[in-house]
Amino acid sequence: MKKIFVCILSGVLTVACGYDRFGTLGPGDLEGSGTLPDADLALLREHFYGDPFVVQEDLTVGGYVVSDDRAGNFFRSFIIDDGSGAVEIRAGFYDLHAYCQRGRRIVIHARGLAVGMYNGVVQLGAGVNDWSAYRVEEFGSRVLLDRCMERDTLFREVPPLEPGIGGLEERYCGRLVRIAEVCRSGGPVTWADAGAESGMPATGTVWFRDAAGDSVAVVTSGYASFAGDTVPAGRVTLTGILMYGKFGGTREVFALKLRDGNDVEM
Repeated sequence: MKKIFVCILSGVLTVACGYDRFGTLGPGDLEGSGTLPDADLALLREHFYGDPFVVQEDLTVGGYVVSDDRAGNFFRSFIIDDGSGAVEIRAGFYDLHAYCQRGRRIVIHARGLAVGMYNGVVQLGAGVNDWSAYRVEEFGSRVLLDRCMERDTLFREVPPLEPGIGGLEERYCGRLVRIAEVCRSGGPVTWADAGAESGMPATGTVWFRDAAGDSVAVVTSGYASFAGDTVPAGRVTLTGILMYGKFGGTREVFALKLRDGNDVEM
């Protein structure tokens, strides 16, 4: 099955070559590398068959950074989006907001890298680890990541998708999604347990419902800078990275992970 995936990718390279989903590039747009992707990020999802694998062929993908670790809700990883799909880069070190700033264009040479999936989000990492829940190894250092990654000088803001709760699909996982006009379900709560009373931060799950009665969860790390903030009681608009998994229950559901407190609009 992995060989089939490689053959499919190889067949589309010439079609996708020179492509930039967000517009035409000028002569000075890519001063950092000048490299253009030869395949869409969406292909990694379309041809992922359930088990992590290592890319065996030359394959270059790229996108714009849409999440960082500044607020502590994303841990040692960041996500890039090229307009067709998104991939989480398992960096494995801290202060990524200074290294891969939000909006920066990133190019990844994927040959030899591992492709996996966690909570519906496609991941790229240094190798396959069958003993880890993530199944994809972190790079662990900037030196190792720099061997396969280029940071361009081009910056662009990626607009969020706005499908509404009823329009959420697994293929949107990893991408920035904006959901308007929703209200918190239940009584007053904080986004997560920041550990002020328990002594140990814990992940929180808060549910929001729209006018049609559809629900979506917001999952927040107890280590996020806004974990202890009170969730607004009124109608809000939420922006975050979409995930799909078992969050606070036994069935799989869609959930958002906010990048920081500014992703909540009153």
